[in-house]
Amino acid sequence: MLNFVNNPYEKLFPTCNRIRRIMKKLLVALFSLLTLFASQAAVARQAPLNMPARVELSSPRGDMLKTKALLFKASASLGWEMTGDVPGKLTLKYNKGEKHQAVINAIYDGNGYTLQFVSSENLNYERKDNGVEMIHPNFNRWMANLVKYIGIADGESAIASGMPSAAPASAAK
Repeated sequence: MLNFVNNPYEKLFPTCNRIRRIMKKLLVALFSLLTLFASQAAVARQAPLNMPARVELSSPRGDMLKTKALLFKASASLGWEMTGDVPGKLTLKYNKGEKHQAVINAIYDGNGYTLQFVSSENLNYERKDNGVEMIHPNFNRWMANLVKYIGIADGESAIASGMPSAAPASAAK
């Protein structure tokens, strides 16, 4: 066993202990920096809250029940749970892995709908001093997917009723 107090190599290499102490300090500093950057990266996962503008439907207009059915069908297919239902407003909740939760209102009438943010858990929601609302980028992706699926359900409804569905802008050329 080496005895570091009376190490015979210490006389030959007097800087060994100094180098060892410097290396320990460097490792502690490096670990501290990595911890700091890792915690900053977790907080930095924010983007401006991007709620879609009002969406007008292409399916037969004027029927609130059909609009509600479209909203329910599309949201349920993506895992959203309806937690509230009053005429003209659905409250929808999305749980991602029982760790992250988002709650929105879908305000609708016979011609279209608007999605409104209500609350979230573990999605880094924050209203900045300048009034800008920030949230985890996944929330914005969930909103875009929901609008997309409602549009798909609306297109299927229009086809089933014999109405032509709106062609994408790229196909209009």
